Amino acid sequence: MQITLVQGDITRQHVDAVVNAANSSLLGGGGVDGAIHRRGGPAILRECRMLRAGRYGRGLPTGQAVATTAGDLPARWVIHTVGPVHSATEDRSSLLASCYREALRVADELGAATVALPAVSTGIYGWPVEDAARIAVSTVRSARTRVTEARFVLFTADAHAAFRRALEAAGPSDEEIAARLAAQPEERWQELFARADALTPDDLRVSWGGGQEVRPGVIQAPYPVYGDAVTRILRLLGELEVTVVFGWPDWVRGNPLWPAGQGLDDAPVADAARLVTAIVRGERFADGTIGQAIDQGAFQAVLRRLRHWFDEERPLAG
Repeated sequence: MQITLVQGDITRQHVDAVVNAANSSLLGGGGVDGAIHRRGGPAILRECRMLRAGRYGRGLPTGQAVATTAGDLPARWVIHTVGPVHSATEDRSSLLASCYREALRVADELGAATVALPAVSTGIYGWPVEDAARIAVSTVRSARTRVTEARFVLFTADAHAAFRRALEAAGPSDEEIAARLAAQPEERWQELFARADALTPDDLRVSWGGGQEVRPGVIQAPYPVYGDAVTRILRLLGELEVTVVFGWPDWVRGNPLWPAGQGLDDAPVADAARLVTAIVRGERFADGTIGQAIDQGAFQAVLRRLRHWFDEERPLAG
């Protein structure tokens, strides 16, 4: 999926679906919500009232999404989502992330390939734009979706700049990562898979050292001990330049790929590289992160996904 940024008016975007930063009533409001209802005309409001008369009698819950016609907009559908009000005392970032994730899920149900998205919750709901941009970009980047273009449409230059910084921090695109993997020597990939095939349950067992007195009054803290086979595989992943530079702590937070690798088989190979990054660099901040990835399955899922990419998806030279 390509993520693009545009400074301008979201109601003028020629896309399959426009995402509306709606309020729970679904009956229009200010900001993006009001602009979409005004330009889209009465057909949008009519369908919103039908939703309120049926499934959403109490309004659309925060973090969820639902679609209506786009009326007179140059799009086929409007996907309404309700963002959370920012709180200085409560972490509501999962709700904000859910807005984008649910909007893309609905887009997939509709068959929408191109989607225009606003900066949800950054208006009267008070979410700081830098943090909102970080959450939006990392969530959309990690979403499992068939959408081919997610276009963030930002009304102000400041918001556009914040999203540009967030996108730069998110690191290389799926296509750029896949191209870099394809450029690595074939014989090194073959060595990686040969070593992966030879792994035994004993190789995957993690022991813990430390705990002993290293000098009078000083006890060595426990630390994970990984076997030679796992250590060599990790070294090979580094030699193959699988890890990438990007904001992995934000990417991994709430991501279903961690710690079991659930869904990685159907994700872009770039997400295998991102998951390796989170595993390897996470170990530097929290001893046992690699062990957790092994125990829960993310380590094995990465090797499986890379093997499938190498055998079935990798572009052949020439």
